[in-house]
Amino acid sequence: MNQPAFMRNLFVLLFLLSILQQNASGQKSFEIIASLGRTYTPSIAYQNCTGHIDPSFTPSISFLYHPHPSWGFEIAYSGSKPNSWLNDPNNNSVSTYTYSTINMQRLLAGINYSPRLKAIHPFIGCLIGFTHTVTTQTPMTASKTGFSWACQGGVAYYFSSVIGLRLDAAFISTPNISNNSAYFNVDKNGAGFPSFAVGDPSEANIVQWNISLGMIVRFMKTKK
Repeated sequence: MNQPAFMRNLFVLLFLLSILQQNASGQKSFEIIASLGRTYTPSIAYQNCTGHIDPSFTPSISFLYHPHPSWGFEIAYSGSKPNSWLNDPNNNSVSTYTYSTINMQRLLAGINYSPRLKAIHPFIGCLIGFTHTVTTQTPMTASKTGFSWACQGGVAYYFSSVIGLRLDAAFISTPNISNNSAYFNVDKNGAGFPSFAVGDPSEANIVQWNISLGMIVRFMKTKK
């Protein structure tokens, strides 16, 4: 799949939907959403080894501005501390060399679209931003900041005009991450990288799935 083209097409679709709705009557609103989720990362296929990032709990906070009830702009910050390592089935020492707890922080911003319903609001959205990762619990820490993008969908349920819940599922991609990086306890210059076991450094896309449940606090202003 051509990921940049898919992301661009989804942005265009959401933008066109927002234009179709912008002349309808409604209310402006601003929401703060505090969520807790679980992030899952499929195995990462490098040239001569496999990357692994354990599932982890991921708290997040989002700020969502609705200039119109059907669409809005979202800024989301999240953080997690999963374990990660590289694996070479022919050399068990590789996982020991590269094992670490990584501190992963992510900042994304984008647009959401939701049909105009009453208490229940299904939504889809697309966001772009950055992921910053730092190795921890190692003598020599390293860090890496890379571009990320996400597609998300879910449903929000409002108990009242002020309080609600949001269930969200997000597909997150961080492209071109090397196995010679902070994601796997290897410093930025590659010192200590077990090239004798897994070959030269190679790059791959890191794909993650996050499922979260959040509490919504909403502030509304009626359009005149």
